[in-house]
Amino acid sequence: MAGARYPTWVAVTMNGTDLQEDLAFARACARGDAEALAGFESRFIPPLRKSLLQRGMDIATTEEALQLLRVKLFLPSGERPPRIADYGGQGSLLAWLRVAALRTALNLLRERKVAVGLDDSRLEEAVSPADEADRRYIKDRYRKDFTESFQEALKALEPRARTLLRLHLVDGLGTAEIARAYRVDRSTVKRWLAQSREWLRGEVRARLAARIGVDTPALGSLLHELQSQLDLSIRSAMREPTPG
Repeated sequence: MAGARYPTWVAVTMNGTDLQEDLAFARACARGDAEALAGFESRFIPPLRKSLLQRGMDIATTEEALQLLRVKLFLPSGERPPRIADYGGQGSLLAWLRVAALRTALNLLRERKVAVGLDDSRLEEAVSPADEADRRYIKDRYRKDFTESFQEALKALEPRARTLLRLHLVDGLGTAEIARAYRVDRSTVKRWLAQSREWLRGEVRARLAARIGVDTPALGSLLHELQSQLDLSIRSAMREPTPG
């Protein structure tokens, strides 16, 4: 229609090359253009999902990877602009996104196979009994049980909960930023995080109790600090980087 005004990326789409279109589109997404972001969902998420599934990823890993990809692409991190601004137009945007999505999914799979590997000092912080002899006893007797219980519980955590904890505790995103990514209000994100922590804490407790016995005197000492040390343990376990 004569005189109609289009966003920059739409004008380039009508008049330029495919790579110019992709670059303009990526820049519009980086600016937070609502039309471009909506277009991303319909234009790129379906082929990215299909690509991951064709490579043998399960549905849960695929959806978690795509959500992490959205956050990395469209939310700034500190002084760093959204990652989609890194796209330079040397190849198609879809090919660039496929690489990022696959890297994200592979990192998720790798993370689940890596042992938690809590070191001795971290374990001492977690149990902190008053008596030195008790501390040595707990460390020597239950270190392997605690580590394996935590590892098993973390792997059993449902994908959204694991993603939320990673975004908040490892990537340092605030609840407001996560809320924008999931298109919910901030109170919902806070509730999700609290539920995720509570489930993980209860699962570790149950698995550890099953291993060493609920009547063991050291169990209470070991679990007493679990709540305050839970975030520290999650950060340690989720050190594997998500896609760049």
